[in-house]
Amino acid sequence: MSGIFNWSSDVFADIYNTLKFESNIDLDTIDFTSIKNDLANVLITPVPSDQSRSKLGDASKPVALPSGDEVKLNQASIEITGVLSNELDLDELNTAELLYNASDLSYKKGTSIGDSARLAYYLRAHYILNIVGYLVSHKRLDIITNNNQVLFDNILKSFSKIYTLSGKLNDMIDKQKVTGDINNLAFINCINYSRSQLFNAHELLGQVVFGLADNYYESYGTLNNYKSLVEFISKNISDEDVFVIHFLPSTLQLFKKLLQLGEESLVDQFYKTITSSILKDYEANNFSKSEDIDLSKSKLSGFEIVTSFIFLTEFIPWCKQSSSRTAKYDFKDDILKYMEFLISYGVMERLLSYCSETANAKTQQVYDWSNMYDFRALLQKNFPRLTPAKFHYPGNQELLNAVRPGYENVSKLIDISFLTLDPSLNETLVSPFFQSFFSVFISNAAVVMTSLRDSEEDFVLSSLNESDEEEEEEESDSDEDSSTPKNKEKSTGLDLDKIAQRAELERFYLAFAYTYNNRPELCALFWGNEQVTHDIIGFISWGLANNTSPLITATFCLLLGSLASAGAEATSRIWEILVHNNNNASTRKNDFSKISVDSLYDSLKYYIDSLNESFEQDLNAQLMLNQKKQDFLFSTTTSKQDLDDSGENRIVIELAEDSLVFISGFIQLLSAIVKNLNTKNERSKEIKSVVYTRFSPIIKGFLKFDNLINGSRFLQVDASIQSTNNPKFIDLPNVFVSDDSRIILTNLILTFLGDFVTNDSDPYIRYEIWRLVDRWMYQGLHSLPEDKKDDAFRHIKRKYISKKNVPINQAFSTNLTHLSQIGNFTVLVKKLLTPYADSNEAFTKYSLLYPCDLGSGYRFNNQLGIWPYIEFLMQNVFANSATIANKRDRVNLQLNLLELFSNALQEVDWKFLIDVAPKIIRDLKNFNGIFDSLIPGVQLDFEVFVKLHHSVAVINYLFENKTFSALFKLVNIGVDSVNESGESAALVSHALGLINSLLRVQNSFINKLLPILRNKDTQQQLHCGTAIGIGTSMSLSLATPRTIFDCIYYPKNLGTHGVADFYEVILFHLSAVVQFALYVSCENTISNKAISILKGVSQSKFFVTRVSSSADPLLNNDRLITTFENIDESIKIKFAFIDKFEELEDSLNMKYEILDFVLGNLNQFDGKVATTAHFLLGYKVKGDTLDLVQTNDQNTLLKSFLNTLSISLDLISEIDYNNGNNHIIDVGPAKLSSLILQILIKLCQDPISSSITLNQLREYEELFEKLVNCQPKLDLNTVWCGNQFDGDLQIDASNVFVDNQASTQAFFSFINQRNLILQYLSLEFHSVKSRTKREYYSKVLTNDKEFVNRTPKVLTFLNILNYSFKNFEVQKYEWLDQKFNMSLLLAEVNAQKNGTLDFSVLTKVFRLLCQTSNLITPESKQLFAEEIMVEGSKISDFVTKYSVSTDLKDVQLKCLHSWCQLIEILVTDSGINSSNFILEVLQVIIPKINDYFDVDISFSEEMVSLCVLLFDLYDQSTLADRKGEDFALGIERLIPLFQTCIAGILNSNSTPSLRSDLYVVGNKFLLKCFERESFLKQVMHIIKSVDKKFFQVICNDAIYSEGPSRITSTLFLESLVHLGTLVKVDFILNALIKNNALSLLVRSVKRTDAMIKLCQEKNSGVTLDHFIFDLMAFKATLYFFVRVAKSKNGALQLIQNELFSILHQSKFLQIDPDIGLSLRIEEVQDHKTVNVNVLLDTPLSITDLVDPYKLRSENTISYFEFLVPIFQLLTTVLLSMGPNYQPAIIQTRELMKSVNRLVVGVMKRDFLVETKQIGQGLYKEESHELVSLKELVKLFILIDSLAHYSV
Repeated sequence: MSGIFNWSSDVFADIYNTLKFESNIDLDTIDFTSIKNDLANVLITPVPSDQSRSKLGDASKPVALPSGDEVKLNQASIEITGVLSNELDLDELNTAELLYNASDLSYKKGTSIGDSARLAYYLRAHYILNIVGYLVSHKRLDIITNNNQVLFDNILKSFSKIYTLSGKLNDMIDKQKVTGDINNLAFINCINYSRSQLFNAHELLGQVVFGLADNYYESYGTLNNYKSLVEFISKNISDEDVFVIHFLPSTLQLFKKLLQLGEESLVDQFYKTITSSILKDYEANNFSKSEDIDLSKSKLSGFEIVTSFIFLTEFIPWCKQSSSRTAKYDFKDDILKYMEFLISYGVMERLLSYCSETANAKTQQVYDWSNMYDFRALLQKNFPRLTPAKFHYPGNQELLNAVRPGYENVSKLIDISFLTLDPSLNETLVSPFFQSFFSVFISNAAVVMTSLRDSEEDFVLSSLNESDEEEEEEESDSDEDSSTPKNKEKSTGLDLDKIAQRAELERFYLAFAYTYNNRPELCALFWGNEQVTHDIIGFISWGLANNTSPLITATFCLLLGSLASAGAEATSRIWEILVHNNNNASTRKNDFSKISVDSLYDSLKYYIDSLNESFEQDLNAQLMLNQKKQDFLFSTTTSKQDLDDSGENRIVIELAEDSLVFISGFIQLLSAIVKNLNTKNERSKEIKSVVYTRFSPIIKGFLKFDNLINGSRFLQVDASIQSTNNPKFIDLPNVFVSDDSRIILTNLILTFLGDFVTNDSDPYIRYEIWRLVDRWMYQGLHSLPEDKKDDAFRHIKRKYISKKNVPINQAFSTNLTHLSQIGNFTVLVKKLLTPYADSNEAFTKYSLLYPCDLGSGYRFNNQLGIWPYIEFLMQNVFANSATIANKRDRVNLQLNLLELFSNALQEVDWKFLIDVAPKIIRDLKNFNGIFDSLIPGVQLDFEVFVKLHHSVAVINYLFENKTFSALFKLVNIGVDSVNESGESAALVSHALGLINSLLRVQNSFINKLLPILRNKDTQQQLHCGTAIGIGTSMSLSLATPRTIFDCIYYPKNLGTHGVADFYEVILFHLSAVVQFALYVSCENTISNKAISILKGVSQSKFFVTRVSSSADPLLNNDRLITTFENIDESIKIKFAFIDKFEELEDSLNMKYEILDFVLGNLNQFDGKVATTAHFLLGYKVKGDTLDLVQTNDQNTLLKSFLNTLSISLDLISEIDYNNGNNHIIDVGPAKLSSLILQILIKLCQDPISSSITLNQLREYEELFEKLVNCQPKLDLNTVWCGNQFDGDLQIDASNVFVDNQASTQAFFSFINQRNLILQYLSLEFHSVKSRTKREYYSKVLTNDKEFVNRTPKVLTFLNILNYSFKNFEVQKYEWLDQKFNMSLLLAEVNAQKNGTLDFSVLTKVFRLLCQTSNLITPESKQLFAEEIMVEGSKISDFVTKYSVSTDLKDVQLKCLHSWCQLIEILVTDSGINSSNFILEVLQVIIPKINDYFDVDISFSEEMVSLCVLLFDLYDQSTLADRKGEDFALGIERLIPLFQTCIAGILNSNSTPSLRSDLYVVGNKFLLKCFERESFLKQVMHIIKSVDKKFFQVICNDAIYSEGPSRITSTLFLESLVHLGTLVKVDFILNALIKNNALSLLVRSVKRTDAMIKLCQEKNSGVTLDHFIFDLMAFKATLYFFVRVAKSKNGALQLIQNELFSILHQSKFLQIDPDIGLSLRIEEVQDHKTVNVNVLLDTPLSITDLVDPYKLRSENTISYFEFLVPIFQLLTTVLLSMGPNYQPAIIQTRELMKSVNRLVVGVMKRDFLVETKQIGQGLYKEESHELVSLKELVKLFILIDSLAHYSV
């Protein structure tokens, strides 16, 4: 060991991630230099030394680390270094460097420096082993070393390092016992974490050694290395240590390579080494001279024994490959002899141990946990089971004694059961070697099995002879002693413990079964090996016949059953073999020598007959005894002593152990057959049916016998057996039976029944099993009529009847008395409640998984249904499961229960059935027809289906306190246990999944399903048949059930038990909420469910408290953030999210989920209060404010988001130069950047976080510049996740781009990302205070150096508008909407709101249509299905194309809006208002405005709105200060804009709001043109050339429109009239006159009068906006009339259109100027009415009304606003018509006389002002009021001078 070691995890992580996530890597391009020494040394590190320790002793001096860095360590760091150095057996200086590098990790993870260093150490080891393993597998070890032997030696030393560190952990425990708190959970978690890391490292090392044997056999496959390995294992690992399994693959692969590639001489050397070792040990201990071998004297390790035996087995076919080899090696003397030696060493038992420990998890559960007779316990007695012995603490017993209240955590320190073999290692590496061994052994070493069976036969016979002799002696002794009473003889059978001593063949069979069971691939290899097919058939035939003991027979049954795992074909083959073996079957009923279908049946029947016969005999004796007792009451001749001696008052039934073995083997074989039959295969269905028909009487017989055993409380027996006509029933006497026998038999039957329904789609068998099990539970089997065809129970002569019904809740506790029974019963129910294989087929109706009449006729009060089962499993079993002491039993049971509950909640989509389907399908007929009872003559409807369905029961009981308390106990297992133990992870995953499913379905349950359950119309809560009142005909009638469904069993309390929903339950378990957050850091199966639950919790009303008052801002926090902030795990929660988000994975889904959760939480509130999202992001909540302190060495989720955003932007901006220089935008970077930017924008917009977030982002790596510069140039060649954009949406045409959701997600995410970037740029621009910064930002945005056409960067952002869809037949929406509610359907498809279209709702809808069709014939179903498929394809195609088309419009419009905002800010706030930039913007958008007039007017609205601002700015910068040619050039450049305005006004798609902006721009353009006469004719020419409809549109807006367009159109019309006046052309005015527009405009004055009148009434309904616009429109109209009246023709037209008459009739001119007018205005925002006074003496004008605060404070409007324009109009008319036009003068006089009171009031105020009799506060000098007053006075005087009205 030499060189410097690298203690920084970053370098290892980079290389590791590169190797893991990238493909086709050129390893020569990776720089391994910095870690080359580390890789070569594997796990070897420098050990502690005095020299290094002394260098750390002085805290005042800097320490030179091995890497060369100098650091100064404080005393605390030195102490931690010393502790870690001892714990990790690591040199002190290297430990200091480890600690120094771990400081970054400590800041990032939020953990202590010691924990971070420990994590870094094991993380480094993990990286090293994986990198070395990768190099080995790719044969590139030359990168790290050229000395292969040194590497091998280092690997062995690395193993030793692990053993050393494991010993250090025990030392730490010793020290903690003395100096610390042994119950300290942090210490225990630390120990267990280290244990798991060392265990995993040992496993990885074993895989590295395997890789060396596999890929570097030439270098490492030497005899010396083999010897070194075997010697190393013998010295360092005990035989019972599970670590030996890690060495198996490498050793067996070495043998395989040796026999395949090795030279004969090398093979011979291995052979001689192995055999000499065996022979030497055998002879050294004189084992040949003794029958019993004392293995404690042997020096051979168990590992060497097993591997040597496998080598010798594989050696046989190698010898057969060459005649010279067979001549050299004699089979008997050179091979068989040593194999026999090894067998005598117990190789078969060790092989059984290895195979069982590496078996499939399902196999271990069946063989070891199900308690169907533990063959392994019987056959593996000499060698203990493998355990992680290296981690066993020697003082465990002492610690166990310390477990008491306050020391509960100590049990976690003792428990090392979580250190288990990796299942993938067992499946992929270990088991294939065992498969090869068994296959070779069977075909080449069959003589060994024959020898073993013969040897055992001799032993069994001698044992039987000894047993017979002993029995004869006992009988003779009994005859001699006549005083001893004769007891009934009961056969005890064979002594299996004695047989097991020599049961090597059984061990071989059982090891075989462990290897192959539940491994279809291995079974397929076994059956498919053509070279040994004949040998396999021979082996099976040999095993089926001539067996010498029941144990051999039983284990061979297990072997044969395991081979059925190959699948239906192999299972059918096994069945055929058993059937054909019938011809040779023995006629003896209990003959175990042969195995066939008949022998299976006959033997099982024999045992049932024997049990019942014994029962009948003992029952007769018991009844006779009872009769004698009765006779004793009336007789004096019989003494009580005689009665006591005549027998015991009980029935005792026993079953010999060999019988149990026999039964177990047979039933497990049958179970394996039915389990592996695939019912999709007709032959399989036929076989399964035959098996059930043949063996169901056997099953029924066992269960019926079990009822007799438990029937003393519920059954009566006929005592008068001889008289059948007069039965005399008495209570069945108490029965006592061997618990072990009954439990094993029950477990076998339960498992057998469960296997019948595995992979089953036949409801008949399932229903029959349900009825059988239910009758067994409720003592209903004896009430069944006898089957005359069934001869299984003909010997039963007595009759049994029910004494009383079994209470509903007692049945299960009566029959299931042992944990294993409950476990197997749970598995059975889980399988019975598993949906049928064809349940999702189109025409398969909704049906129950059990008979709808379950329990009818024999249950208590005939109460039906599945609810008792669910109640028992949830309330009794699951609720109390935590008390089970054995961890494995507890975990298996809980897992099965959780799977059962989860499957139940997922079986029926209640929300779809109840809420969605009836609303989507317009005319849903025959809804009740989709339910089928599967029982002829019984029809289910929806309500009955709901009441009977087990999922409803599961939901109901989940609200029970006992149930959810047990559930939350599982949730609280903790993240540490989850990370250490796969079992804990599985439990938590299932628990979270169950809660998640419940939260999704609870609303349907509470609102819809629960009311159905409580509906009294279809079921009576009283016991069925119970009288309601006195026995009247009415009460009897009411008490009689109308249907069988009136008696469904329910618990007394239905519903949620006082809580509103399950979120309220979670509220009372806040510790679980903390765990939900911590579980986010776990594997995806857990974290995905945890974050889903958190989403629901964060939105629940129980965790969100909305406080309207801001008096106490602390109350605005929701309970979730309050919980997270005030717990010890607060930092851990933050880093759980950080770790998960930064985790490198192939899928980005969890990153999306985290971003979605944070974003949803932010969007949930109004941005004024702190949320959980702020907490997670790293903000510190201080009352109603936030603080954000970001340091370089501390990680936060916000920082992780920003780093990810930076990387995503870089990926998006990359160009593929090998693919046409096109941009390739993948969905990952696009979607990530889009979601992150949504969060950032929300933070920047919310009041509580905007300032602090913008400041933080401003400091982050030039984010502004990067967001701008990383935007790629888009075109139609851009590749979106593998596909270019295709906008053709033609129906029935394929569109790869649209059909690929990844492509569309990338496309829409990118456009949304650009929209968000534009929003951020606007926010940053608007908020930044620095002028220098703004100038820099402007420079970045207007940079034009990137493009050939010198276009500013910001203008290229609109290239997203170049994408559009075409040829979409949107009109089909209405056609489809007739049959389906398309709006709801589209909402359901887009429910995820993340760009993913979920078409599952369509599948459900069309399945529902098929279910309601009631078609019977296959032909009609096929035809209907084809029609549905065609229709479904069309709808799916339409929905897809409709969604993408609408989504594109929405996202483009948002992006355009944001772009326009940015341009507005850019040209107003940044100082970029140069005419060139404005013209460039106009040049870009004007063509687009014109294009969108006919495509989508909303886009034009956005750009035209921008044009209004741009025009003003252009006017200020270019037109305002220029004259002459410069002005002409400037205005000429705006002609295209004016023409666009005209086009937009004329466009039929234009909206009032769009035209309003167009009028504004057009009006401003005309006003500017008025300044240059030379332009007037050109403009007039443009106007003349447009359609005559142009003026009609403008006039219609001025007359009829509401809102701004009425005002702007009037102003524009005024300018047009003015233009006509200037160029002396009356065609504009003539056009108004011709189309009667002028007349209508004059009459529109009445609208204002009507509105004022309306506002005087109560509840006027006139809003403030409406009021303002109407008054302003009134003024605009008056000024338009003034413009018209300036020409004589115009004035004349106004007079002829009754202007004076209308004004004369107006009420607003009749108002008393001194009193004014009171108006009632509705204020929409505050939902109240505001009184507004119209007075002369007020400072408020109409323009002030825009500010509602002024209106509220003043509540008055100046009357002058109305009067001045009216009288200006009158003056203009009079002046234009001249003094000679008397009609005008006369009408003016009349009008003025009518308003005389007004004139007097005005003149009076003028006089008072002049004489200074009115205070200066109201009519201030040059005030608006004074100016208006003087103006009106002048007008009155002028009118009087013209019309002389005052005369």
